[in-house]
Amino acid sequence: MTTGDHESGQRLFLRRILAEGAERLRVTLSGDMVFGWRDRTIGSAALRQDGRFWLRATAEHRDWAQGEAWNGNPDAADITGVPKPLLINRVEWSEPPVEMYAELMTYVSDTPCSPTPDLREAITLPDAWWTDLREALNTLAGHPTERGDHDADAYLRELGDTYERPLALPPPAMRTEHTDLHWSNLTRPRLWILDWEYWGRAPAGFGVATLYLHSLLVPDMAGQVHDEFADLLASPTGQVAQLGAAAHILSRSYRVDDYAELQHPVRRHVRRLLGEDRV
Repeated sequence: MTTGDHESGQRLFLRRILAEGAERLRVTLSGDMVFGWRDRTIGSAALRQDGRFWLRATAEHRDWAQGEAWNGNPDAADITGVPKPLLINRVEWSEPPVEMYAELMTYVSDTPCSPTPDLREAITLPDAWWTDLREALNTLAGHPTERGDHDADAYLRELGDTYERPLALPPPAMRTEHTDLHWSNLTRPRLWILDWEYWGRAPAGFGVATLYLHSLLVPDMAGQVHDEFADLLASPTGQVAQLGAAAHILSRSYRVDDYAELQHPVRRHVRRLLGEDRV
């Protein structure tokens, strides 16, 4: 579709700020533009004399242009030992009451495992990919941060409030997690972990719990994720992590009509975790 084919005003706006970001960062856009979840972000390959990069841009009302999501990639810049794009440069500017930024990052040529967060068809990943994922998440777990949740008791209470029942589980062990670890944020054949807007302290295993739930439409892959990370998922903290990840998916299904298919196996899985028949 071209920009003249009745493209939404939001997409036209995103194209404009991406072009301005490219000018401010002195790069040339190259290739197709990719729109993020509900057209919140836009990205494209970008060129300059020293190579190929990825340029990403977004905008928020000034009241929301702050906090952890706004600063996710800069905050992640000092994480080492994890296969992730590197932040090269970032520029921010204003068109009151809107704030904008564009980020120039290293280019990842490998393909996302799925065009959608929830896996819709079977894929095959080599043993080395799973080993790399395990090592990356273990390394990330050891990275200190003030982002995210730190009070395990409060987390458990709030989760019980979400499900409208007390949870007969101990407060979870907390560690640093990528809290949006789904199939379109992972690449193949080489593993890269993308999209670092949402990361921080969470119940140990929250990332793999998110990946597991996003696999439920492909039972064989769900089984493989569970087998690969059974030590995390089967623990009491892993059960809390799964309930937390499920709450996020179900909230999206209620509020913005996401996960039209995935919500059903997720609800069934929550019922199994709670040992009850209603969710």
